[in-house]
Amino acid sequence: MLTSFLVLELTALVTLVWAIKFKISKLTIWTFIAVTVLNAIYVYWLMPVPTLSQLVSPVAIETTALVLWTLFAGASAQVVERVTKRGSRISFAGLTIWPFVIPIVAFVISLAAGISQAVTVRPMYDSVKATVKKEAPLTKDDQPIALSAQASQNMMKKAFSQVPDSSMYRLGDLSAQYINGKPYYVAPVEFAGFMSWFMNRTLPGYFIISATDINDTAHFVKEKLDYSETSWFSHNIARKIYMRNPKFEQVGEPILEIDNNGQPYWVQTLLNVRWAGQLVFNDIHVSLTNADTGKTTVYATKDLPKWVDAGVSPEAATRMNRTYGNPYAFNFRHKNQIKPTENGSESGVTTVFNNDRSISYFDDFTTVTSNADSDKGYSLINTRTGDLTFYVGKNVGIMDSDGAMKVAKQLHPQNKWHGSNPVIMNIDGRPTWVVSMMDQNERFREYAYIKGADQNVIGEGANAADALASYRNALAGSVQTASANDDSIKTETITGKVARVNANATLDDKQVVIFKLVDDDTLFTLDPSKAQTALLLQAGDDVQIKAKTVKGASVANVIALTNKSLK
Repeated sequence: MLTSFLVLELTALVTLVWAIKFKISKLTIWTFIAVTVLNAIYVYWLMPVPTLSQLVSPVAIETTALVLWTLFAGASAQVVERVTKRGSRISFAGLTIWPFVIPIVAFVISLAAGISQAVTVRPMYDSVKATVKKEAPLTKDDQPIALSAQASQNMMKKAFSQVPDSSMYRLGDLSAQYINGKPYYVAPVEFAGFMSWFMNRTLPGYFIISATDINDTAHFVKEKLDYSETSWFSHNIARKIYMRNPKFEQVGEPILEIDNNGQPYWVQTLLNVRWAGQLVFNDIHVSLTNADTGKTTVYATKDLPKWVDAGVSPEAATRMNRTYGNPYAFNFRHKNQIKPTENGSESGVTTVFNNDRSISYFDDFTTVTSNADSDKGYSLINTRTGDLTFYVGKNVGIMDSDGAMKVAKQLHPQNKWHGSNPVIMNIDGRPTWVVSMMDQNERFREYAYIKGADQNVIGEGANAADALASYRNALAGSVQTASANDDSIKTETITGKVARVNANATLDDKQVVIFKLVDDDTLFTLDPSKAQTALLLQAGDDVQIKAKTVKGASVANVIALTNKSLK
Protein backbone atom coordinates (compact mmCIF):
# COMPACT_ATOMS: atom_id res chain seq x y z
CA MET A 1 0.00 0.00 0.00
CA LEU A 2 2.79 2.41 0.90
CA THR A 3 4.63 1.50 -2.31
CA SER A 4 1.58 2.34 -4.41
CA PHE A 5 1.13 5.68 -2.64
CA LEU A 6 4.79 6.65 -3.08
CA VAL A 7 4.70 5.78 -6.79
CA LEU A 8 1.68 8.01 -7.35
CA GLU A 9 3.18 10.84 -5.27
CA LEU A 10 6.52 10.71 -7.08
CA THR A 11 4.92 10.77 -10.53
CA ALA A 12 2.65 13.65 -9.52
CA LEU A 13 5.58 15.67 -8.13
CA VAL A 14 7.83 15.06 -11.15
CA THR A 15 5.02 15.98 -13.52
CA LEU A 16 4.28 19.22 -11.71
CA VAL A 17 7.94 20.23 -11.50
CA TRP A 18 8.47 19.55 -15.20
CA ALA A 19 5.30 21.28 -16.23
CA ILE A 20 5.93 24.54 -14.35
CA LYS A 21 9.67 24.51 -15.05
CA PHE A 22 10.66 24.67 -11.35
CA LYS A 23 8.50 27.69 -10.58
CA ILE A 24 6.56 26.93 -7.39
CA SER A 25 3.46 29.00 -6.71
CA LYS A 26 0.82 28.83 -4.00
CA LEU A 27 -1.65 27.41 -6.49
CA THR A 28 0.85 24.67 -7.39
CA ILE A 29 1.37 23.82 -3.73
CA TRP A 30 -2.36 23.57 -3.11
CA THR A 31 -2.72 21.47 -6.25
CA PHE A 32 -0.08 19.06 -5.02
CA ILE A 33 -1.73 18.86 -1.59
CA ALA A 34 -5.07 18.06 -3.24
CA VAL A 35 -3.44 15.38 -5.40
CA THR A 36 -1.77 13.89 -2.30
CA VAL A 37 -5.13 13.61 -0.55
CA LEU A 38 -6.70 11.98 -3.63
CA ASN A 39 -3.76 9.56 -3.88
CA ALA A 40 -4.13 8.59 -0.24
CA ILE A 41 -7.87 7.99 -0.64
CA TYR A 42 -7.36 5.99 -3.84
CA VAL A 43 -4.67 3.73 -2.39
CA TYR A 44 -6.50 3.28 0.92
CA TRP A 45 -9.75 2.15 -0.67
CA LEU A 46 -8.52 0.17 -3.66
CA MET A 47 -5.31 -1.22 -2.18
CA PRO A 48 -3.83 -2.22 -5.55
CA VAL A 49 -1.41 -5.10 -5.65
CA PRO A 50 1.97 -3.42 -6.33
CA THR A 51 2.43 -4.76 -9.83
CA LEU A 52 3.43 -2.48 -12.66
CA SER A 53 0.33 -3.01 -14.80
CA GLN A 54 -2.03 -2.26 -11.92
CA LEU A 55 -0.35 1.05 -11.13
CA VAL A 56 0.07 2.46 -14.61
CA SER A 57 -3.63 3.23 -15.15
CA PRO A 58 -3.95 5.65 -12.19
CA VAL A 59 -0.47 7.01 -13.02
CA ALA A 60 -1.48 7.68 -16.62
CA ILE A 61 -4.79 9.32 -15.68
CA GLU A 62 -3.29 11.43 -12.90
CA THR A 63 -0.26 12.66 -14.81
CA THR A 64 -2.31 13.42 -17.91
CA ALA A 65 -4.71 15.54 -15.85
CA LEU A 66 -1.79 17.37 -14.19
CA VAL A 67 -0.06 17.96 -17.50
CA LEU A 68 -3.19 19.40 -19.07
CA TRP A 69 -3.82 21.63 -16.08
CA THR A 70 -0.25 22.94 -15.80
CA LEU A 71 0.12 23.43 -19.55
CA PHE A 72 -3.12 25.35 -19.66
CA ALA A 73 -2.03 27.50 -16.71
CA GLY A 74 1.46 27.97 -18.15
CA ALA A 75 0.18 28.78 -21.64
CA SER A 76 -2.28 31.28 -20.26
CA ALA A 77 0.50 33.01 -18.30
CA GLN A 78 2.76 33.17 -21.37
CA VAL A 79 -0.03 34.57 -23.51
CA VAL A 80 -0.67 37.33 -21.00
CA GLU A 81 3.06 38.09 -20.67
CA ARG A 82 3.74 38.22 -24.41
CA VAL A 83 0.66 40.32 -25.14
CA THR A 84 1.71 42.76 -22.41
CA LYS A 85 5.39 43.07 -23.40
CA ARG A 86 5.50 42.38 -27.13
CA GLY A 87 2.21 43.50 -28.50
CA SER A 88 0.16 40.96 -30.38
CA ARG A 89 2.98 38.52 -31.06
CA ILE A 90 2.29 35.19 -29.26
CA SER A 91 4.76 32.27 -29.03
CA PHE A 92 4.57 28.87 -27.35
CA ALA A 93 8.25 28.11 -27.87
CA GLY A 94 8.97 28.07 -24.17
CA LEU A 95 6.62 25.18 -23.42
CA THR A 96 8.23 21.76 -22.89
CA ILE A 97 6.95 18.36 -23.98
CA TRP A 98 8.67 16.52 -21.12
CA PRO A 99 5.58 16.40 -18.88
CA PHE A 100 3.98 14.15 -21.50
CA VAL A 101 6.68 11.50 -21.12
CA ILE A 102 5.25 9.89 -17.98
CA PRO A 103 1.65 9.49 -19.22
CA ILE A 104 2.89 8.30 -22.62
CA VAL A 105 5.11 5.66 -21.00
CA ALA A 106 2.25 4.68 -18.66
CA PHE A 107 -0.19 4.27 -21.54
CA VAL A 108 2.36 2.20 -23.48
CA ILE A 109 2.85 -0.08 -20.48
CA SER A 110 -0.92 -0.36 -20.01
CA LEU A 111 -1.34 -1.27 -23.70
CA ALA A 112 1.45 -3.83 -23.44
CA ALA A 113 -0.21 -5.33 -20.36
CA GLY A 114 -3.52 -5.64 -22.23
CA ILE A 115 -1.83 -7.35 -25.16
CA SER A 116 0.07 -9.62 -22.78
CA GLN A 117 -3.18 -10.66 -21.09
CA ALA A 118 -4.66 -11.57 -24.46
CA VAL A 119 -1.73 -13.52 -25.91
CA THR A 120 -0.33 -15.26 -22.80
CA VAL A 121 -3.36 -17.42 -22.04
CA ARG A 122 -1.38 -20.65 -22.21
CA PRO A 123 0.69 -20.07 -19.02
CA MET A 124 -2.51 -19.41 -17.09
CA TYR A 125 -4.10 -22.56 -18.57
CA ASP A 126 -1.04 -24.61 -17.63
CA SER A 127 -1.20 -23.30 -14.06
CA VAL A 128 -4.56 -25.07 -13.51
CA LYS A 129 -3.95 -28.42 -11.82
CA ALA A 130 -6.35 -30.49 -13.93
CA THR A 131 -7.02 -34.20 -14.33
CA VAL A 132 -9.25 -35.61 -17.07
CA LYS A 133 -11.43 -38.66 -16.37
CA LYS A 134 -14.00 -40.50 -18.48
CA GLU A 135 -16.19 -42.11 -15.86
CA ALA A 136 -19.25 -40.45 -14.38
CA PRO A 137 -18.29 -38.45 -11.28
CA LEU A 138 -21.28 -38.73 -8.96
CA THR A 139 -23.77 -41.38 -7.90
CA LYS A 140 -26.69 -41.19 -5.50
CA ASP A 141 -24.47 -42.70 -2.80
CA ASP A 142 -21.52 -40.36 -3.27
CA GLN A 143 -22.94 -37.40 -1.38
CA PRO A 144 -26.10 -36.08 0.24
CA ILE A 145 -28.22 -33.81 -1.94
CA ALA A 146 -27.67 -30.25 -0.71
CA LEU A 147 -30.38 -27.67 -0.35
CA SER A 148 -30.23 -24.66 -2.60
CA ALA A 149 -28.10 -21.87 -1.19
CA GLN A 150 -30.87 -19.39 -2.01
CA ALA A 151 -33.38 -21.40 0.03
CA SER A 152 -31.04 -21.50 3.02
CA GLN A 153 -30.33 -17.79 2.71
CA ASN A 154 -34.05 -17.07 2.56
CA MET A 155 -34.63 -19.06 5.76
CA MET A 156 -31.87 -17.09 7.49
CA LYS A 157 -33.46 -13.80 6.46
CA LYS A 158 -36.79 -14.94 7.90
CA ALA A 159 -35.02 -15.72 11.18
CA PHE A 160 -33.16 -12.40 11.26
CA SER A 161 -35.28 -11.14 14.14
CA GLN A 162 -33.14 -13.35 16.39
CA VAL A 163 -30.33 -10.79 15.97
CA PRO A 164 -30.25 -8.08 18.68
CA ASP A 165 -30.94 -4.65 17.11
CA SER A 166 -31.45 -6.43 13.80
CA SER A 167 -32.18 -3.19 11.92
CA MET A 168 -28.51 -2.25 12.34
CA TYR A 169 -27.28 -5.28 10.39
CA ARG A 170 -27.74 -7.31 7.23
CA LEU A 171 -27.10 -10.93 6.26
CA GLY A 172 -23.68 -11.68 4.75
CA ASP A 173 -22.66 -14.21 2.11
CA LEU A 174 -23.25 -17.94 2.61
CA SER A 175 -20.43 -20.46 2.83
CA ALA A 176 -20.60 -24.26 2.76
CA GLN A 177 -18.67 -26.29 5.32
CA TYR A 178 -18.68 -29.32 7.60
CA ILE A 179 -19.13 -28.78 11.34
CA ASN A 180 -18.63 -31.84 13.53
CA GLY A 181 -18.82 -33.97 10.41
CA LYS A 182 -22.20 -32.63 9.21
CA PRO A 183 -22.77 -30.32 6.22
CA TYR A 184 -23.93 -26.79 7.00
CA TYR A 185 -24.37 -23.37 5.46
CA VAL A 186 -22.96 -20.50 7.51
CA ALA A 187 -23.56 -16.78 6.96
CA PRO A 188 -22.20 -13.89 9.06
CA VAL A 189 -24.25 -10.94 10.21
CA GLU A 190 -22.73 -7.82 8.60
CA PHE A 191 -22.94 -4.10 9.31
CA ALA A 192 -25.59 -2.21 7.35
CA GLY A 193 -23.30 0.79 6.79
CA PHE A 194 -20.77 3.15 8.34
CA MET A 195 -23.05 4.36 11.13
CA SER A 196 -23.90 0.76 12.01
CA TRP A 197 -20.19 0.01 12.41
CA PHE A 198 -19.46 3.29 14.22
CA MET A 199 -22.19 2.68 16.81
CA ASN A 200 -21.51 -1.02 17.40
CA ARG A 201 -17.91 -1.77 16.31
CA THR A 202 -18.38 -5.55 16.72
CA LEU A 203 -20.71 -7.97 14.98
CA PRO A 204 -23.07 -10.01 17.19
CA GLY A 205 -22.63 -13.41 15.51
CA TYR A 206 -23.62 -15.59 12.58
CA PHE A 207 -26.37 -17.89 11.25
CA ILE A 208 -26.09 -21.62 10.69
CA ILE A 209 -28.43 -24.10 8.99
CA SER A 210 -28.19 -27.71 7.82
CA ALA A 211 -27.29 -27.98 4.15
CA THR A 212 -29.15 -31.29 3.67
CA ASP A 213 -32.09 -31.36 6.10
CA ILE A 214 -35.07 -29.55 4.53
CA ASN A 215 -36.81 -29.53 7.93
CA ASP A 216 -34.01 -27.68 9.71
CA THR A 217 -34.41 -24.02 10.64
CA ALA A 218 -31.84 -21.24 10.74
CA HIS A 219 -30.13 -20.74 14.08
CA PHE A 220 -28.40 -17.57 15.22
CA VAL A 221 -25.14 -18.13 17.09
CA LYS A 222 -23.98 -15.30 19.36
CA GLU A 223 -20.26 -14.77 18.83
CA LYS A 224 -18.20 -11.58 18.97
CA LEU A 225 -16.65 -10.64 15.62
CA ASP A 226 -14.32 -7.63 15.81
CA TYR A 227 -13.10 -7.98 12.22
CA SER A 228 -15.37 -8.31 9.21
CA GLU A 229 -15.86 -7.47 5.56
CA THR A 230 -18.05 -4.47 6.40
CA SER A 231 -15.96 -3.10 9.28
CA TRP A 232 -14.05 0.12 8.64
CA PHE A 233 -10.43 1.23 8.78
CA SER A 234 -8.03 -1.19 10.47
CA HIS A 235 -10.82 -3.64 11.36
CA ASN A 236 -11.79 -4.22 7.75
CA ILE A 237 -10.87 -7.82 6.98
CA ALA A 238 -9.77 -7.18 3.38
CA ARG A 239 -7.44 -4.42 4.56
CA LYS A 240 -6.12 -6.61 7.36
CA ILE A 241 -5.31 -9.41 4.91
CA TYR A 242 -3.76 -7.01 2.39
CA MET A 243 -1.43 -5.45 4.97
CA ARG A 244 -0.23 -8.92 5.89
CA ASN A 245 0.07 -10.21 2.29
CA PRO A 246 0.52 -7.39 -0.26
CA LYS A 247 2.09 -9.61 -2.93
CA PHE A 248 -1.06 -11.75 -3.37
CA GLU A 249 -4.39 -10.84 -4.91
CA GLN A 250 -7.54 -11.58 -2.94
CA VAL A 251 -9.98 -13.49 -5.14
CA GLY A 252 -13.60 -13.59 -4.06
CA GLU A 253 -15.17 -12.53 -0.80
CA PRO A 254 -13.75 -13.77 2.51
CA ILE A 255 -15.59 -16.85 3.82
CA LEU A 256 -16.57 -17.28 7.47
CA GLU A 257 -15.64 -20.76 8.75
CA ILE A 258 -15.95 -22.22 12.22
CA ASP A 259 -13.09 -24.28 13.69
CA ASN A 260 -13.45 -27.33 15.94
CA ASN A 261 -13.62 -25.12 19.04
CA GLY A 262 -16.40 -22.91 17.72
CA GLN A 263 -14.10 -20.00 16.91
CA PRO A 264 -15.00 -18.16 13.68
CA TYR A 265 -12.26 -17.39 11.15
CA TRP A 266 -12.23 -15.45 7.92
CA VAL A 267 -10.84 -17.58 5.09
CA GLN A 268 -9.59 -15.76 2.00
CA THR A 269 -8.21 -17.22 -1.25
CA LEU A 270 -4.92 -15.64 -2.36
CA LEU A 271 -3.50 -16.02 -5.87
CA ASN A 272 -0.23 -14.94 -7.41
CA VAL A 273 -0.59 -12.29 -10.08
CA ARG A 274 1.75 -11.77 -13.04
CA TRP A 275 3.08 -8.35 -14.03
CA ALA A 276 0.22 -7.80 -16.50
CA GLY A 277 -2.46 -8.80 -13.99
CA GLN A 278 -2.99 -12.45 -14.99
CA LEU A 279 -3.89 -14.77 -12.15
CA VAL A 280 -2.12 -18.12 -11.90
CA PHE A 281 -3.51 -21.14 -10.04
CA ASN A 282 -0.51 -23.37 -9.38
CA ASP A 283 0.48 -21.78 -6.08
CA ILE A 284 -2.75 -21.07 -4.21
CA HIS A 285 -2.39 -19.65 -0.73
CA VAL A 286 -5.06 -19.16 1.92
CA SER A 287 -5.26 -16.49 4.60
CA LEU A 288 -6.87 -17.34 7.95
CA THR A 289 -7.84 -14.43 10.18
CA ASN A 290 -9.25 -14.84 13.66
CA ALA A 291 -12.51 -12.87 13.56
CA ASP A 292 -12.08 -11.83 17.20
CA THR A 293 -8.36 -11.03 17.55
CA GLY A 294 -7.46 -10.24 13.93
CA LYS A 295 -4.43 -12.54 13.98
CA THR A 296 -3.68 -13.44 10.36
CA THR A 297 -1.73 -16.46 9.10
CA VAL A 298 -1.03 -17.46 5.51
CA TYR A 299 -0.90 -21.12 4.44
CA ALA A 300 -0.19 -23.01 1.27
CA THR A 301 -3.16 -25.24 0.51
CA LYS A 302 -1.20 -28.37 1.43
CA ASP A 303 -0.57 -26.96 4.92
CA LEU A 304 -4.13 -25.87 5.72
CA PRO A 305 -5.55 -26.94 9.09
CA LYS A 306 -7.85 -29.95 8.72
CA TRP A 307 -10.96 -28.05 9.79
CA VAL A 308 -10.73 -25.63 6.85
CA ASP A 309 -13.13 -26.78 4.13
CA ALA A 310 -13.17 -23.93 1.61
CA GLY A 311 -9.69 -22.57 1.04
CA VAL A 312 -10.71 -21.93 -2.57
CA SER A 313 -13.54 -19.41 -2.98
CA PRO A 314 -16.40 -19.92 -5.48
CA GLU A 315 -15.13 -16.89 -7.44
CA ALA A 316 -11.67 -18.44 -7.75
CA ALA A 317 -13.25 -21.72 -8.91
CA THR A 318 -15.24 -19.91 -11.60
CA ARG A 319 -12.12 -18.12 -12.86
CA MET A 320 -10.34 -21.45 -12.92
CA ASN A 321 -13.12 -23.01 -15.01
CA ARG A 322 -13.01 -20.10 -17.47
CA THR A 323 -9.25 -20.42 -17.80
CA TYR A 324 -9.38 -24.19 -18.28
CA GLY A 325 -12.04 -23.91 -20.97
CA ASN A 326 -10.05 -21.43 -23.11
CA PRO A 327 -6.45 -22.69 -23.46
CA TYR A 328 -5.59 -20.84 -26.67
CA ALA A 329 -5.42 -17.14 -27.50
CA PHE A 330 -6.78 -15.73 -30.79
CA ASN A 331 -8.21 -19.13 -31.71
CA PHE A 332 -10.79 -17.94 -34.21
CA ARG A 333 -11.82 -21.52 -35.00
CA HIS A 334 -12.52 -22.07 -31.28
CA LYS A 335 -10.66 -25.37 -31.43
CA ASN A 336 -10.73 -27.14 -28.05
CA GLN A 337 -12.50 -24.16 -26.51
CA ILE A 338 -15.46 -24.65 -24.20
CA LYS A 339 -17.11 -22.45 -21.64
CA PRO A 340 -18.62 -23.09 -18.22
CA THR A 341 -22.36 -22.50 -18.06
CA GLU A 342 -22.05 -20.87 -14.60
CA ASN A 343 -25.59 -21.81 -13.56
CA GLY A 344 -24.61 -22.53 -9.96
CA SER A 345 -25.95 -20.37 -7.14
CA GLU A 346 -22.55 -19.41 -5.70
CA SER A 347 -20.69 -17.20 -8.19
CA GLY A 348 -21.62 -19.59 -10.99
CA VAL A 349 -20.71 -22.89 -9.32
CA THR A 350 -22.73 -25.36 -7.23
CA THR A 351 -21.44 -26.69 -3.93
CA VAL A 352 -21.32 -30.49 -3.65
CA PHE A 353 -20.93 -32.15 -0.24
CA ASN A 354 -19.13 -35.49 -0.47
CA ASN A 355 -19.50 -38.35 1.98
CA ASP A 356 -15.74 -38.41 2.55
CA ARG A 357 -16.16 -35.02 4.27
CA SER A 358 -14.80 -33.04 1.35
CA ILE A 359 -16.51 -30.32 -0.65
CA SER A 360 -16.35 -29.68 -4.38
CA TYR A 361 -17.53 -26.98 -6.75
CA PHE A 362 -19.51 -28.31 -9.71
CA ASP A 363 -19.98 -26.71 -13.12
CA ASP A 364 -20.69 -28.07 -16.57
CA PHE A 365 -19.26 -26.90 -19.89
CA THR A 366 -20.84 -26.26 -23.26
CA THR A 367 -19.64 -25.11 -26.68
CA VAL A 368 -18.58 -21.49 -27.12
CA THR A 369 -20.11 -21.06 -30.57
CA SER A 370 -23.74 -22.17 -30.38
CA ASN A 371 -26.85 -22.37 -28.22
CA ALA A 372 -27.29 -26.11 -28.69
CA ASP A 373 -27.64 -26.83 -24.94
CA SER A 374 -25.25 -29.74 -25.44
CA ASP A 375 -22.98 -30.81 -22.62
CA LYS A 376 -19.22 -30.97 -23.36
CA GLY A 377 -18.13 -32.21 -19.94
CA TYR A 378 -18.14 -31.01 -16.36
CA SER A 379 -15.68 -30.16 -13.64
CA LEU A 380 -15.35 -30.75 -9.91
CA ILE A 381 -12.91 -28.47 -8.07
CA ASN A 382 -11.72 -29.52 -4.63
CA THR A 383 -12.36 -26.61 -2.28
CA ARG A 384 -9.26 -27.30 -0.17
CA THR A 385 -6.62 -27.98 -2.80
CA GLY A 386 -7.95 -26.27 -5.91
CA ASP A 387 -7.43 -29.45 -7.95
CA LEU A 388 -9.76 -29.56 -10.96
CA THR A 389 -11.10 -32.87 -12.28
CA PHE A 390 -12.71 -32.67 -15.70
CA TYR A 391 -15.11 -35.46 -16.66
CA VAL A 392 -15.75 -36.46 -20.26
CA GLY A 393 -16.92 -39.66 -21.92
CA LYS A 394 -20.29 -41.34 -21.94
CA ASN A 395 -22.06 -38.38 -20.35
CA VAL A 396 -20.97 -35.96 -23.08
CA GLY A 397 -23.73 -35.30 -25.60
CA ILE A 398 -26.54 -35.00 -23.06
CA MET A 399 -28.27 -31.70 -22.36
CA ASP A 400 -26.25 -29.17 -20.40
CA SER A 401 -27.49 -27.36 -17.29
CA ASP A 402 -29.04 -24.61 -19.46
CA GLY A 403 -31.27 -27.26 -21.00
CA ALA A 404 -32.03 -28.81 -17.60
CA MET A 405 -33.00 -25.41 -16.17
CA LYS A 406 -35.33 -24.78 -19.12
CA VAL A 407 -37.01 -28.14 -18.56
CA ALA A 408 -37.34 -27.42 -14.83
CA LYS A 409 -38.94 -24.04 -15.54
CA GLN A 410 -41.63 -25.73 -17.62
CA LEU A 411 -42.61 -28.24 -14.93
CA HIS A 412 -44.88 -25.85 -12.98
CA PRO A 413 -45.50 -22.78 -15.15
CA GLN A 414 -48.68 -21.93 -13.23
CA ASN A 415 -46.64 -21.58 -10.01
CA LYS A 416 -43.72 -19.86 -11.74
CA TRP A 417 -41.19 -22.15 -10.09
CA HIS A 418 -37.64 -22.16 -11.38
CA GLY A 419 -34.58 -24.40 -11.07
CA SER A 420 -31.49 -23.85 -8.95
CA ASN A 421 -28.29 -25.70 -7.97
CA PRO A 422 -28.11 -28.02 -11.03
CA VAL A 423 -25.83 -31.03 -10.45
CA ILE A 424 -25.39 -34.03 -12.74
CA MET A 425 -25.41 -37.48 -11.13
CA ASN A 426 -25.12 -41.07 -12.28
CA ILE A 427 -28.47 -42.63 -11.36
CA ASP A 428 -28.79 -46.32 -12.27
CA GLY A 429 -26.22 -45.93 -15.00
CA ARG A 430 -27.90 -42.88 -16.51
CA PRO A 431 -26.62 -39.26 -16.41
CA THR A 432 -29.29 -37.36 -14.51
CA TRP A 433 -29.71 -33.69 -13.66
CA VAL A 434 -30.75 -33.04 -10.06
CA VAL A 435 -32.35 -29.59 -9.78
CA SER A 436 -33.78 -27.79 -6.75
CA MET A 437 -37.13 -26.19 -7.57
CA MET A 438 -37.68 -22.74 -6.06
CA ASP A 439 -40.71 -20.47 -5.95
CA GLN A 440 -40.71 -16.75 -6.64
CA ASN A 441 -39.69 -16.03 -3.04
CA GLU A 442 -36.68 -18.36 -3.33
CA ARG A 443 -38.29 -20.93 -1.06
CA PHE A 444 -37.46 -24.57 -1.74
CA ARG A 445 -40.39 -26.57 -3.11
CA GLU A 446 -39.12 -29.90 -4.43
CA TYR A 447 -36.36 -31.79 -6.20
CA ALA A 448 -36.56 -32.62 -9.89
CA TYR A 449 -34.57 -35.49 -11.42
CA ILE A 450 -34.25 -35.05 -15.20
CA LYS A 451 -32.70 -37.66 -17.47
CA GLY A 452 -29.83 -36.02 -19.32
CA ALA A 453 -30.51 -37.76 -22.63
CA ASP A 454 -34.32 -37.52 -22.52
CA GLN A 455 -36.09 -34.47 -21.11
CA ASN A 456 -39.36 -36.42 -20.94
CA VAL A 457 -38.09 -38.71 -18.19
CA ILE A 458 -38.58 -36.72 -14.98
CA GLY A 459 -39.08 -37.54 -11.32
CA GLU A 460 -40.26 -35.05 -8.69
CA GLY A 461 -40.51 -35.18 -4.92
CA ALA A 462 -40.56 -33.04 -1.79
CA ASN A 463 -37.33 -34.74 -0.68
CA ALA A 464 -34.48 -36.52 -2.42
CA ALA A 465 -35.79 -40.02 -1.60
CA ASP A 466 -39.27 -39.35 -3.03
CA ALA A 467 -37.84 -37.67 -6.13
CA LEU A 468 -35.52 -40.62 -6.70
CA ALA A 469 -38.39 -43.12 -6.39
CA SER A 470 -40.48 -41.07 -8.82
CA TYR A 471 -37.58 -40.87 -11.24
CA ARG A 472 -37.03 -44.62 -11.12
CA ASN A 473 -40.69 -45.11 -11.98
CA ALA A 474 -40.20 -42.78 -14.94
CA LEU A 475 -37.09 -44.71 -15.95
CA ALA A 476 -39.09 -47.92 -15.81
CA GLY A 477 -41.69 -46.38 -18.09
CA SER A 478 -38.99 -45.34 -20.52
CA VAL A 479 -37.70 -48.91 -20.57
CA GLN A 480 -41.19 -50.14 -21.39
CA THR A 481 -41.47 -47.87 -24.43
CA ALA A 482 -37.85 -48.20 -25.54
CA SER A 483 -37.03 -49.27 -29.05
CA ALA A 484 -36.57 -53.00 -29.55
CA ASN A 485 -33.29 -52.49 -31.36
CA ASP A 486 -31.78 -50.55 -28.46
CA ASP A 487 -28.56 -52.46 -27.72
CA SER A 488 -28.61 -51.40 -24.05
CA ILE A 489 -31.93 -53.23 -23.45
CA LYS A 490 -32.14 -56.98 -22.98
CA THR A 491 -35.02 -59.37 -22.29
CA GLU A 492 -34.24 -61.79 -19.48
CA THR A 493 -36.06 -64.65 -17.76
CA ILE A 494 -35.65 -64.47 -13.98
CA THR A 495 -36.92 -66.64 -11.14
CA GLY A 496 -36.99 -65.78 -7.46
CA LYS A 497 -38.98 -65.05 -4.30
CA VAL A 498 -40.80 -61.76 -3.83
CA ALA A 499 -39.31 -59.71 -1.00
CA ARG A 500 -41.57 -56.63 -1.06
CA VAL A 501 -44.44 -55.51 -3.26
CA ASN A 502 -46.54 -52.38 -3.86
CA ALA A 503 -49.67 -53.04 -5.92
CA ASN A 504 -50.96 -49.43 -5.71
CA ALA A 505 -48.10 -47.50 -7.27
CA THR A 506 -48.71 -45.09 -10.16
CA LEU A 507 -46.69 -44.24 -13.25
CA ASP A 508 -47.86 -41.53 -15.63
CA ASP A 509 -51.22 -41.53 -13.80
CA LYS A 510 -51.62 -45.28 -14.42
CA GLN A 511 -51.62 -48.02 -11.80
CA VAL A 512 -48.55 -50.24 -11.77
CA VAL A 513 -47.26 -53.01 -9.55
CA ILE A 514 -43.72 -52.59 -8.23
CA PHE A 515 -41.94 -55.45 -6.50
CA LYS A 516 -38.48 -56.58 -5.47
CA LEU A 517 -37.02 -60.09 -5.34
CA VAL A 518 -34.94 -61.52 -2.52
CA ASP A 519 -31.19 -60.90 -3.01
CA ASP A 520 -31.86 -58.69 -6.01
CA ASP A 521 -31.78 -54.88 -5.85
CA THR A 522 -33.70 -54.43 -9.11
CA LEU A 523 -37.14 -52.82 -8.90
CA PHE A 524 -39.54 -54.61 -11.27
CA THR A 525 -42.60 -52.78 -12.62
CA LEU A 526 -45.65 -54.40 -14.24
CA ASP A 527 -48.80 -53.06 -15.86
CA PRO A 528 -51.59 -55.05 -14.15
CA SER A 529 -53.81 -54.77 -17.22
CA LYS A 530 -51.39 -57.18 -18.93
CA ALA A 531 -51.37 -59.66 -16.04
CA GLN A 532 -54.18 -59.13 -13.52
CA THR A 533 -52.80 -61.82 -11.23
CA ALA A 534 -50.05 -59.34 -10.39
CA LEU A 535 -52.56 -57.54 -8.14
CA LEU A 536 -52.56 -60.65 -5.94
CA LEU A 537 -48.79 -60.72 -5.59
CA GLN A 538 -47.54 -61.05 -2.01
CA ALA A 539 -44.18 -61.10 -0.27
CA GLY A 540 -42.84 -64.67 -0.23
CA ASP A 541 -44.40 -65.72 -3.55
CA ASP A 542 -42.19 -67.72 -5.92
CA VAL A 543 -42.32 -66.13 -9.38
CA GLN A 544 -40.88 -66.48 -12.84
CA ILE A 545 -40.74 -63.28 -14.85
CA LYS A 546 -39.67 -62.12 -18.26
CA ALA A 547 -38.40 -58.54 -18.04
CA LYS A 548 -36.73 -55.83 -20.10
CA THR A 549 -33.55 -54.72 -18.33
CA VAL A 550 -31.08 -51.95 -19.00
CA LYS A 551 -27.39 -52.44 -18.33
CA GLY A 552 -26.39 -50.57 -15.21
CA ALA A 553 -29.97 -49.64 -14.26
CA SER A 554 -31.77 -50.76 -11.10
CA VAL A 555 -35.24 -50.73 -12.68
CA ALA A 556 -36.78 -53.21 -15.13
CA ASN A 557 -40.13 -53.60 -16.85
CA VAL A 558 -41.91 -56.95 -16.60
CA ILE A 559 -43.61 -58.18 -19.78
CA ALA A 560 -44.70 -61.62 -18.45
CA LEU A 561 -45.31 -62.96 -14.94
CA THR A 562 -45.92 -66.48 -13.62
CA ASN A 563 -46.77 -66.72 -9.92
CA LYS A 564 -45.89 -70.28 -8.88
CA SER A 565 -47.31 -69.74 -5.39
CA LEU A 566 -50.73 -68.70 -6.64
CA LYS A 567 -53.12 -71.70 -6.66
